[in-house]
Amino acid sequence: MLDVDINNTVSGNAKKSLQTILDAMELKSKTLRSLEISTEEDARKLFESVFYARKHFSDVISKTSIPELSYAFSQLKDPSLSYSERVEKFKSTVKGGEREDIEDMAKEIIHFLEPEKYPLWTRWIWNKERGTGSINYVIKDDVKINDEKELFSTIDELRNVLEIFGLESKGKYYITSVFLVYAYVRYLDYTTHLAVDKKAAGLIPTHLSTTALVLGLKPYLKVIKLANT
Repeated sequence: MLDVDINNTVSGNAKKSLQTILDAMELKSKTLRSLEISTEEDARKLFESVFYARKHFSDVISKTSIPELSYAFSQLKDPSLSYSERVEKFKSTVKGGEREDIEDMAKEIIHFLEPEKYPLWTRWIWNKERGTGSINYVIKDDVKINDEKELFSTIDELRNVLEIFGLESKGKYYITSVFLVYAYVRYLDYTTHLAVDKKAAGLIPTHLSTTALVLGLKPYLKVIKLANT
């Protein structure tokens, strides 16, 4: 999968690991764009592509019919709808699961369907109600994000800064997604290390590996690994 890095990407080939993540993101986008939901197995593939949504599949499939799931997914693909309209239609159609996770699922899928247009926005990147999230780690202390427009503008600025430092976006928001999820993972890792024994902390996955996991890339990393063997 990803190159082993016993020091949380401080050593080892982090650049190669990052490129593997970006390749997996491309594959995830391609897979979601071509996916059509006509069976329960199709629906399962959709949920398995979103890390935190997998646990809700059984509950959702027991309360939402396949035609309803197909319709909900088609709304996320509909370019005639605004971002917020797509999210709301998906949320209102998909029954079951935790509402916050279903909303984040819709936003994540939109990001991967149109990475050229929409950045990743889940509540660990920016929680509108609480004003929390990893985006706060990259803005000035006196700056406050108030709405979707300001969030997307801030992520655009972040993308420009990352490009200055040589992290090419190639017209997509993949690199900002990796950066912001990575920042979130680093924060969780810091709080976890404070709470666990140092010996046990050595068993915690690397930051880039956990970033890939949170981005729902595990199935796609397996495909890439098989293709390279």
